[in-house]
Amino acid sequence: MIKYPRGGTSCQRVFCVVLVTCLPYLTSCSKKGDSPGQTATTGRVSPTYDGPAEWEYCTGPKAYSDSVTISGRAQYQYRETFYSSPSSGGLGSPSSPQAIRRAEVRATTSTGELMDCTETDDSGAFSLSLPRGDGLFTVSILSRANNQFLKATVFNAPEQNIIYSLNRQVVSSVSQDMGSVVALATTDDGLLGGAFNILDQMLKANDFIRSKAGNCGSIFSGCPNFTVAPKVRVYWEPGFDPGSYFESSSPLSFYLPGYRRLFILGGVSGDVNSSDTDHFDNSVIIHEYGHFLEDAVFVSDSPGGEHNGNKVIDPRLAWSEGWGNFFQAAVSGDSYYIDTVGNNSGSTSLIFRIDLEPNGASASNDRPAFDGEGNFREFSVTRLLFDLNDSASSDPSNDSDSVNDDFAGIWAALTHPSGFTKANLSFRDVGVLHNVAHNILSPNRDWSAIRLTEKHGNISTAFRKEYGQYVSSTVGGCSLSSSPYAISPYDSPIDNGSVATSHLLKNNDFYHYKHAGGPLNLVLHYKTPTGTEADLDLYVYNSTARYGVAEDVVAYGQEEPATATVGDVETESATATSLAAGDYLINVAVYTGNAAVGSDTEYELMVGGINLCPDTLP
Repeated sequence: MIKYPRGGTSCQRVFCVVLVTCLPYLTSCSKKGDSPGQTATTGRVSPTYDGPAEWEYCTGPKAYSDSVTISGRAQYQYRETFYSSPSSGGLGSPSSPQAIRRAEVRATTSTGELMDCTETDDSGAFSLSLPRGDGLFTVSILSRANNQFLKATVFNAPEQNIIYSLNRQVVSSVSQDMGSVVALATTDDGLLGGAFNILDQMLKANDFIRSKAGNCGSIFSGCPNFTVAPKVRVYWEPGFDPGSYFESSSPLSFYLPGYRRLFILGGVSGDVNSSDTDHFDNSVIIHEYGHFLEDAVFVSDSPGGEHNGNKVIDPRLAWSEGWGNFFQAAVSGDSYYIDTVGNNSGSTSLIFRIDLEPNGASASNDRPAFDGEGNFREFSVTRLLFDLNDSASSDPSNDSDSVNDDFAGIWAALTHPSGFTKANLSFRDVGVLHNVAHNILSPNRDWSAIRLTEKHGNISTAFRKEYGQYVSSTVGGCSLSSSPYAISPYDSPIDNGSVATSHLLKNNDFYHYKHAGGPLNLVLHYKTPTGTEADLDLYVYNSTARYGVAEDVVAYGQEEPATATVGDVETESATATSLAAGDYLINVAVYTGNAAVGSDTEYELMVGGINLCPDTLP
C-alpha cells in the first residue's frame, strides 16, 4: 500500500517575509500610468536576470589647479509607524529629514563625464572639487555604498540595473554650500526616500554587528572580528510587487539565495499609498538582509516555503525565519516585528505587530507544546535569540535566564568553523547553534534556562537529536536488543493521516547519513513491546530534503506491518540501485492514517547489515 503523496508542487527556494507562500512560476508586470499614488513599473523577465553591468564605483577625489569646493548635506525622508492601539496603526506622514550616510556622491557634466566623486559622512555631509568656471554640473547622491561601512546597491530592476539618484545642479563659479538635498517619502520625486531608507537600514545592520562583534576574536577563540558584510544587490521599484515574478497570492519581499539579491516590495500594480509596501517597513528590510547574511556570511539550508508564524514547520525553515525575525529586532532595538499596508496619504493598517518579548507560556503565538518542539517553530527560535540578546532591564518578567546582551555569543557560534560554516555539515537548524555555543565555543555559553523555557532540545550531548543527527555504521551498536532508537506515536487532533499534517517532532525522526556512493540498502527493524502496534515507514531524502516533496525522495519503504502483533519485529526497506556520494536525510515516520497510531516503539537502522548509530560528524 503506497501511502506517500505523489501530487503537489515544489517551492522555489527563496527566503520570504513571514506569513506568505512562495510559488515557482514566473510572470511579468504590466506598466501602469502615473496618477496620485501610482507609479509606472518596469517590464520584468526574471529575478535572476543579468542586466547591464553596474557603474564603476568612486575611486577617490580629483584635483584641479583652479578649483571650487561644492559642499552639501544629503538627507532622506521615511514614513514613521503610528499606533492608535496595540493592534491597529500604520504608516504616517513623512518624517523629518534623516542623513543619507556613507553613500556615493558624483559630480558629472551634461554628457555624463565624471568630474569628481566622494562619499557622504555619518551626518550626510559631503564635499566635492570642481574646476572653477561657468560650467553646469550635476551633483548626484547614489543609492549605493562600497566602503568599510556598507557594501550594497539599491537598483530598480535586474533587467535594467538603474541606481537611484538624488540630483542637484550647480554652477562652479564659486565655492558654495548647496545646503540640504532631500529625497522625499512621497511620489513628488519618485519616492526616492524609499531607496535611501532601504540603504540606511542595511547600514544600521552593519553598524550594529560591528558594535557587537567587531572585537569578537578577543572574546571568543577563533571568532573573526566583523568589519563589513559582503556586497548585496537590492532591487526595489515604487509600485512593483516582486511576488509577481511568481504565482504568489500575496505581495512579498524576498531574498534569493545563491544570487545575493534582495527584493523589496514597492507596492502593487503601481499603487504606493494604499497597497502593501515594505520600503518603509524596517522590520521587513532588515529581516530580509538577515537572510542575506545567512547566505553570504554563514550558511543556510532552509528549503524555503510556507510559514504562517504559528505552526510546526521544517526546523531549517524555522531557524532561518526565526533568525530573520530576531535580527531585525536586535538591529532596531525594538521588541516588535511589524509589517504595514499603505500609508496615510492613502489608506493604511497593520498586517501584524508581534511582540517578541513574552516567552514560553506567555508568548502570544507559536508556543511549543512538547520538549524539543521549539526547534520546529520560527517564533520560538526568535524569542530564544531575543532573550539571549536583550538587556537585563528590558522586561524582567519575561527574561527567563541570566544571559543578556549576548549577540557576540550568537555571532561567534554562527561563524565558528565547526558550526554553520563547516563544509561537511548538512541540514542546519537551531540545534547546530546550541551545539556550537555549549560544546565548542571557548568560553562556552550556558543557554540552558531559555532552552527549557522555549522547549528546545536541551541534551548537551545531543543537541541535534530532534533533527539531522549524524549517524554512521557501528558494528553491534544501536540494535533492537541493545540501545535501540525509540519513537512515541502522537495522535494529533489535526492529523488526517497525510504527510502534510504529520507532526514533524512527535511522529518523525530525522538522521543525517553520508553515503559513499553506489547502491543503498537501508533497513528498518522495529517492534512495539506493549499496547497497540505502530506502523513505521522509512524514507531517504536527498540533500534538499523538502519534507513531503516526492521529487526529493530517493528511496522509501511503506509496507504494512507483516503480523500487526505486539512484540513482533517488523521490517521496512528503502533501496536504491545507485546513489551519488553525498548527504542524505533518513526519515523514520509514524503512519497516522490507521484508526490507532500505536504505542511506544523501538527500532534500529542498518545499512549493508551494519547498524547506524549517532556519531560525531567528521
